[in-house]
Amino acid sequence: MDYLFDRIEKILARLKTANRIFFFFDYDGTLTPIVSRPEKAVLSKETRALLLALKKSPKFLLAIVSGRSLKDIRELVGLKGVYYVGNHGLEVFAPKRGIKKLVPEKVVPELGRIRDQLNNQLKDVDGVLIEDKGWILAIHYRNVDPRQVPPIFMALKQEIKDSMVPLCLGHGKMVFEIRPQSTVNKGTAVIELLDQVNQDGLLPIYIGDDQTDEDAFQALKKIGMTIFVGLPGRSSAKYYVNEPFEVHHFLKMIENEFRPYPSF
Repeated sequence: MDYLFDRIEKILARLKTANRIFFFFDYDGTLTPIVSRPEKAVLSKETRALLLALKKSPKFLLAIVSGRSLKDIRELVGLKGVYYVGNHGLEVFAPKRGIKKLVPEKVVPELGRIRDQLNNQLKDVDGVLIEDKGWILAIHYRNVDPRQVPPIFMALKQEIKDSMVPLCLGHGKMVFEIRPQSTVNKGTAVIELLDQVNQDGLLPIYIGDDQTDEDAFQALKKIGMTIFVGLPGRSSAKYYVNEPFEVHHFLKMIENEFRPYPSF
């Protein structure tokens, strides 16, 4: 895995040879820093302005690929004409096609039942946050005493075992997720979006920081450019940057490189 800015001249040269570039961004930990609670992850004005500038160029297509609900991520980013993927691929929005949901409706009430059950079981666990994302139930333990995490894990496993709906347990950065059993992931969502556009001379670029982004890195391994946000060696991505600020810096370099007017 190479540090992106050690190869920046080669990367910018590759971008120039592409007819179009399709950017795929994770949100938390990629466009915004990791924070103590999900609602605190607010996209900066500077990063939003960069995304808007790229979106306005015919050279670029943009997609936000998140574990958040589709409604949540669209409200947080707030840009029209952008593709959005929510709940790790279970919900997809395309500007010309609208919303597509890839999960049975019966999952929602069952997750609501489990949510209520967990709220009761875990009410005395300080710092735990149960987030109902509609199609996925997220249990954040970033602010929980580490000694309390194994009991939380066991409670989730039991709920999945007892459920009449096929569910599975996923994980991310300091979060467990109860999800519907499905072959859908961020990788399948990215391939679906690529199939909707003209791929002649198209270069996909995926930037993400979490375990769920690995599916997208694998899906694009032979056809695109993949960038991990975080320490090197923990990902199958081709390149890495250290933190979201460096993602911002990379996008700024691209904007300057491809802007149709002189920079003053």
